[in-house]
Amino acid sequence: MRAALISLMETLPGGTGLRGALPLAHGQLAMLHVDLAVQAGAGEILCLVGAVDDRVRQIEAYALRCGVTFHLARSVADISVRLASEDELLIIADGLYVAPTDMARMARETGTFVASFALGDGARVLVERFERIDINHVWAGLACIRARDVVDARDLPEDWSIQSALLRLAIQKGYRREVLPFALAEAGRIAIVREGHEVDTLALQELAGSAGALGGNLVQTAPMRGLAQRLWAARWSRPVLRLSSLALPVLAIGVAIGGWSMAALGLLVTGRGASHAANRLFGRFAGMLTRPSEQAARDSAFAAAFIIIIVLSVAASDRLAGLFAALLLPGIAIVLKRLRGPLPRLWRRLAGSPSLVAIAALIAIPFGLVMPVLMLWNLALVGLSLWQTRTPALATGTPDSHI
Repeated sequence: MRAALISLMETLPGGTGLRGALPLAHGQLAMLHVDLAVQAGAGEILCLVGAVDDRVRQIEAYALRCGVTFHLARSVADISVRLASEDELLIIADGLYVAPTDMARMARETGTFVASFALGDGARVLVERFERIDINHVWAGLACIRARDVVDARDLPEDWSIQSALLRLAIQKGYRREVLPFALAEAGRIAIVREGHEVDTLALQELAGSAGALGGNLVQTAPMRGLAQRLWAARWSRPVLRLSSLALPVLAIGVAIGGWSMAALGLLVTGRGASHAANRLFGRFAGMLTRPSEQAARDSAFAAAFIIIIVLSVAASDRLAGLFAALLLPGIAIVLKRLRGPLPRLWRRLAGSPSLVAIAALIAIPFGLVMPVLMLWNLALVGLSLWQTRTPALATGTPDSHI
């Protein structure tokens, strides 16, 4: 069995706040460690603590929701009594930040190892962020050791860092080195957090990176950075966004039945925007991942509302045609997204985006052009599908004959 060792011991410079308890979206930094431990196959988490408070209990509750047992530890003896000799202990450094999109890379290592960075030219400025292993390597914040080797650390002085002592023990015993590209540290994909403001910087960087080139530039503007930080700080923001993404499509159906199709589509677009905002702002960080069942409920509510609104928006004689167009549209979009071909992924996403279809229908309603817009959109999807599946050009000329 594999267990994980996380730490809530180190405090921020000049303060009493724990680095592992720094806020990340609506969660805490140490919740990332829980996610990393779960992905790495740990069935139990041992948490080094100096004192127990509400922050520690919140992290414990999150670990239990993730399906792993959680135990507090204050010494090497507390750790060793929880482990069998054949167990593995995954050590996750206090204050470690791993970008959620890079977490699988860190978690897939099996057996015993020490993850490290090999220093190169220009990398020296980042050395103080990571614990040095030798003259050419620094620790990347993750290591896995044999549980029976933990016993060798029992006689260490009490003022020694337990995680650091176990790391030194792993190095002395010649554990396998897993050398990661230092570019991950230079880009902030893997970092050791020292100051409180650094977590917000890393979170904004992750938010910008997930939004593509254009969206990333938009996120980096001062107004958008400030808006994201305010939403992360407000405890009501995520519940409101989650509720809106489900409630607004349902409300839109009632509004459409009442004959207000344009207002209904406006509510539908707003609800879809709330769903996107919830996923972007909170769905990429610790403790905030959207459950598949919740996302399925959002998509189902949007699809049902969109079909009903479209059918009610066209003339009575065309409602069957409206139903056909509204049902055909997502089918072709799904096929397009699954096809491999020369079109950029961004184009395929935009062409099959239900949000953009709803916006186009909203604009078309005052002109009585809902059906033509849907038909043209379907034709465009068919054309893109044909482009994706076209036969590639063969090399010109005939091959030389060989005798």
